Amino acid sequence: MIKLDGIKIPSLDAKDIYIANYLYPKQGYNLKRKDGSYNIAKFKNTLDYSLDLIKLREVYLKEYRNKRFSWYERNEMEHTDRVINVTFKYSNKEYNKIGSIKENEEQKKKGKCKYPKYLYVKFGYEISQNSITNCVYVANGELIAIQTGIYVPPDKIVPETLLKDNFIYEDGVYKIKKNGTLNSVANLRYELYKNGFWCNGIHYVRFKRSSGSSRVGKCLFIDEKLYKRMHKWEMCGIKLKEGDKVDLAALEAYIALTLSSIIDTIEIKPENILILDDYESTFTDTVIATEMKEENGKYSLQTGEKQVKISNSIWDGLSLIDKSIMGIYDKYGMILLRKNFFKSCCFNTNIQQFFKDNNISDISQLNGFTLAESIEDIKLITTPSSIKYLKFGTIEQWLKNIDSTFGVVKHEKKTHFFDGRMVQSHYQLINTLQLTKKQVREFIQPSLDYMYLLKTEPAAVRHYVKYSDEHEFESNNLKTKNEIIYQLMGLNNKFCETKWYKDFVNELIKSYKRNLKSGHVLIEGNYSTLLGNPYELLLNTIGEFYGESILGVGNVHTTRFPYGKKILGSRSPHVCVSNILLSNNVECALIDKYFNLTDEIICINSIGENILERLNGADWIKSKSALRSNL
Repeated sequence: MIKLDGIKIPSLDAKDIYIANYLYPKQGYNLKRKDGSYNIAKFKNTLDYSLDLIKLREVYLKEYRNKRFSWYERNEMEHTDRVINVTFKYSNKEYNKIGSIKENEEQKKKGKCKYPKYLYVKFGYEISQNSITNCVYVANGELIAIQTGIYVPPDKIVPETLLKDNFIYEDGVYKIKKNGTLNSVANLRYELYKNGFWCNGIHYVRFKRSSGSSRVGKCLFIDEKLYKRMHKWEMCGIKLKEGDKVDLAALEAYIALTLSSIIDTIEIKPENILILDDYESTFTDTVIATEMKEENGKYSLQTGEKQVKISNSIWDGLSLIDKSIMGIYDKYGMILLRKNFFKSCCFNTNIQQFFKDNNISDISQLNGFTLAESIEDIKLITTPSSIKYLKFGTIEQWLKNIDSTFGVVKHEKKTHFFDGRMVQSHYQLINTLQLTKKQVREFIQPSLDYMYLLKTEPAAVRHYVKYSDEHEFESNNLKTKNEIIYQLMGLNNKFCETKWYKDFVNELIKSYKRNLKSGHVLIEGNYSTLLGNPYELLLNTIGEFYGESILGVGNVHTTRFPYGKKILGSRSPHVCVSNILLSNNVECALIDKYFNLTDEIICINSIGENILERLNGADWIKSKSALRSNL
């Protein structure tokens, strides 16, 4: 598998864009230097390799009919200016701070006042440093630019009438006093969202923003010539008219799903998909409930035992994918997929074998909706909880408006420690255990013993850094000190007697200690991806699911630990000390027969069992649980 990199894009603030677009004459923002080369320092952000980036390349080629979508700089990173990240941090002032400046030697000698040294330029004007005399630039009786914090002789200062209430002369330097706001951040956002902006002769319009970007106010803008095709693709046939009522926040979040960073793509044809109804398991359970209660007009939080109604969506965000279309990922138990209005955790399943064993030979024998004409076409089984399109259109519309390219976000992996046998704890989990000092000492003793081995045994160091004795020496691309150390350890055993090696080990042990102090203690266990009631979903495809669980309440199934053992687990991240799970690990031949799972996946039951709330509101999209067996 090849990790495909993203592409560097410019990141500009709305204030700077607005100022550049309202200069006279209007020229727009310029990403290039005077010599015509791009100012690479402006390309601070990365547009991840994603379905959006794949489509952008395709759309650019159709629109411009050339291959100049991007270019490579000397650092070997790919760059493009067809998408720009815009931040909204600063308002537009009457005098805008352009940047810091330096004093000459004479000014340094005479200047005694320590004050920020900035250049301020009046909105609507553009000047060069050469235009400034005695720290000011005046035109037509108006102060256009001023430098603060730099010494100016008293006989060279300008009249107070020019400084107005904006600046003062004090302690031999100009200082800013009051700087009126012409356009607030909200006004700048409205202006750019509505009218876009010009940059390097290209007009940009608002594109989209990810959920992460929306929290900090960032937004992507795109070359207007590319927008129409990109917007048609991202909307998947959804047509909105001005005045239509729509959940705009949800729509913005869903069209941004294709911005998710992916590691690869796989092909799934629309006719390969079968959509079944979700299923809600509703029951009552005795829980420790915390509620707001009123007594004598006062409100307080009260906690106690209570019978409550629980409703579990047992296949929320879960899909089953046939092994035959997983390509190079068929050795994994799950892949997290993204598509237009679709996100789901898809688990490796022998779908066609299940149909064959149950004598299913015709589409008419299946529940749900599909465009397939043959039973052999069914390769992906999902539910409406994975398809966000249904808030705006129908299943059939979605299937008819998507192409066959799905993005692979990730797959399950072993932990980084001791070939997946051990896992790193964290302080939230340790706090849940409520250990005594003696128990803490016993808990970390194996880690202290291992730290001693790191100090005394080179073999332990090699194992810790995942060094293999069969590793072949590669002289190219040694990027870090660590890589060089690893290589030298394999070339000559006497290297471990050098000061360089000993210094390296000392730094390694210091880092190890810092990890221990942060609660990162290695314990035998695993971080496992949750899979809920998968066999029941298979049964539902042929109408044989009647609301009963094959595992039963209180049981889980994983090959990571021996059957018949108790499994202690908690949701990761572990945010509530009381929400832990103790279950029996049981064998299940039917799950092993129809699901190609790995040690990093655990099957659980949420039918009639309050497991999702106990695991902090878990679902199947990407939830993980930290597990340990009482071996």
